[in-house]
Amino acid sequence: MIHQITKISVSTDRTRVTKTLQRTVLMTIIVLCILPTCVASLPIVMYPLKPSPAIGPYQDSEFLEISNETILGLSNQTIPNGTALRELQTTQQKLANMNISPELYPTAKQINAYLYYSAKAGDESSDAMSLADKPYSPEYTDWTVNLQAKIYQNASKTIWKQIQDLYPNVTSYTLRPTATPDPSEKMITRWPKSPFSTFDNEDSDAVLVGQIISQT
Repeated sequence: MIHQITKISVSTDRTRVTKTLQRTVLMTIIVLCILPTCVASLPIVMYPLKPSPAIGPYQDSEFLEISNETILGLSNQTIPNGTALRELQTTQQKLANMNISPELYPTAKQINAYLYYSAKAGDESSDAMSLADKPYSPEYTDWTVNLQAKIYQNASKTIWKQIQDLYPNVTSYTLRPTATPDPSEKMITRWPKSPFSTFDNEDSDAVLVGQIISQT
């Protein structure tokens, strides 16, 4: 009887160990599946660093000189727009076409991606800010207007964490602050096909479909 109980106990322990191992293996597989998905979630770099040629000459020194100067210029600064933004985009595309040695290539690829995402964040932010110059800008009320800029900024932050040790005392750029409406600004949009309005009297007949009214 005691021998049977011992057998049952041993069998139960083995079953528990087996289930624990199965759960561990399953969790490992899930994690391994999730990690590539997280990496793949970064936006595509449309101007990637071209493959490293098997034979030189290589442009490692020029690449580092230009990229270092560019990254230092972005440090703790608001992302540029206008001519400065065009220069950033041109610089990134120039770097992407350089011949990089196999030894430097992994790091150079990350630097190139960082500058690409930074330029894209600036481009999207510039587009959003251009709307702020128009009457009744949707940037005041629609948070998605600046969403693309933040997506690219977050992508650049992800890459920055991998290369920031190369740049001591250097920080990443910031986006321009979200615009705010003028205190006296009102947005009045009429619906010209309203069956209840002839627009003979603006104050009484206008149909309001959106307003931005600030306290005065």
